Amino acid sequence: RCILFSRGGGGGGFVHERVDVSVSVRVKRSFMCHMLHRFFCTCFHQKGNEMDQITQLVRDYQTAEQILINSGRYNKKEDFTVVIQPFIKLFNAPLDKKRQFEEVIDISYVTYDCFHFSQKGHALAANLLWNNMMQPVGAKSESSMDFIMKKFVCPTVNSPYIFTANNSVSSNCRKRSTSKLR
Repeated sequence: RCILFSRGGGGGGFVHERVDVSVSVRVKRSFMCHMLHRFFCTCFHQKGNEMDQITQLVRDYQTAEQILINSGRYNKKEDFTVVIQPFIKLFNAPLDKKRQFEEVIDISYVTYDCFHFSQKGHALAANLLWNNMMQPVGAKSESSMDFIMKKFVCPTVNSPYIFTANNSVSSNCRKRSTSKLR
């Protein structure tokens, strides 16, 4: 409904997918962060299978979004589209139960509340998002970077725009995606 509301609201639009909230459990945290997380995110700390449930819900939601987007339903207007930017899945919890709580994100990428991105975290997420937006649908990078701005993809003379499903199908985009953007 939100996507339909956004599409009908006039003006252009570009919708992005949300992050897996279980990433907050997997931040390399200080003692204070552990305490704050238990207080503010009680759903993760009830001694049950909450992490399994949340991880599966996120995956199910992402799969449903992918099916909906692949239907072509949102590729009918020139000024509105929905595209999956795969960098967001880098934050998904591993499905392997032994690795679910593996600490994968450095504390410097989150603020003092140990949940929201810090300036450094926002810079990395923005860099990854930007790079995905500059890559054709079907040829988007799904890998992370060791540090911010390690790679910064720019528009080209032949493709001076954000890629959508519609403008990624031309032969120019296919040639470009297999050579310059990988």
